[in-house]
Amino acid sequence: MTAFLRSKLVPARPSMASVYGRAEVSRMAPADPAKALALAHAIPDAWYRAQALSYVAAHARESNVLKILREAVAAAYACADPYNTVAVMSWPLEAAYKRGHHDYAGGELERVLQLAPTVEPRASRAFALQCLWGGCYGADEAFAEPVWQAILRLCNPDHHWREARLFRYVAEVREARHPGHAAEVIAAMPIGKARAALARRFRVA
Repeated sequence: MTAFLRSKLVPARPSMASVYGRAEVSRMAPADPAKALALAHAIPDAWYRAQALSYVAAHARESNVLKILREAVAAAYACADPYNTVAVMSWPLEAAYKRGHHDYAGGELERVLQLAPTVEPRASRAFALQCLWGGCYGADEAFAEPVWQAILRLCNPDHHWREARLFRYVAEVREARHPGHAAEVIAAMPIGKARAALARRFRVA
């Protein structure tokens, strides 16, 4: 998952405590999740706190995982706008699914997808969904399917280059894991310039 994005996906002026705190939590969590959790709680910016808590959840004792995941989700919803929330939810969702909390992950995915249509402008929505799909696909291909269906409903690759890039990203990731699967992504796209360009890129007839 992308840890830092040079866009409004992060606070306009994140504190150094948030930036360095997240980095320290990610370093510390595998060996000392309890200490990492205390540090994550002290991170002031919600975007970074959600990520840091997700790192801790990935390594915490099973008895503590769900509580930490809920804290990570709460931090995600404390972000400044739906754009940030939809994007950063990729971290706790991936952690939740990988730790085996599939029902919880599924419920939270359903909730955040209801927020996705409110993200404006459309280019920002595409980038937020790209982050969300990437995290979910990293956890499990089937888990990412609802995000893919939302992408098909909410994004048109001929309307903005970020929307075109989103479809290209999905095609590239799926092709890397399963050669030939880019064709399925292309077939699902609306007929237009973006679809034709991607078909040429992957040499799909």
